[in-house]
Amino acid sequence: MTRPAEASNILGMKRAISVLAVVLVFSPVSVVFAVDTGDFDAVADFSVTVKTLSQLDEATARAYGLMDRFLLLDGTVTNILILDPSEENFLVQVELVSGEWIGLEEVRSYSCWVLFSGPRFASMFPARIPRNPPPGVITANDHILIVAMALQTVEIAEGETAWVLEGIHTRPLR
Repeated sequence: MTRPAEASNILGMKRAISVLAVVLVFSPVSVVFAVDTGDFDAVADFSVTVKTLSQLDEATARAYGLMDRFLLLDGTVTNILILDPSEENFLVQVELVSGEWIGLEEVRSYSCWVLFSGPRFASMFPARIPRNPPPGVITANDHILIVAMALQTVEIAEGETAWVLEGIHTRPLR
């Protein structure tokens, strides 16, 4: 049987351990917020969208420093083309599209192509789509989030260009 004095000491120790645990859990948060946002902005740009990217040529993108920054983009997958299905050299081209309504009758769409390479993307973009795709598998018409780097523009039709991006990370937004 525990005496009241011993119970008080045990309760006090539990409180001290709880406070210490809370301090340890939240201390990394203060370190994260101590990072200068200017340092982050030098390597990543969250202001760019598929629309704004589609309105830039390479020279303008280079002038704004976008060619050397990570871009966070979202859009709908409209086309998936597996260029190399071997797992060790896996390469897939994904067309990423976003759009907007202009008034009530017109829709404008903006697109770019994203190249994902490497074995870690083989399971995300399978050559044969399962009937019930597991979480993490990306199929046509999925809304996805990507981190990418701008590579170049290519002419897709006379006078019309599209950006080609190197996909670094991606995930479906479901």
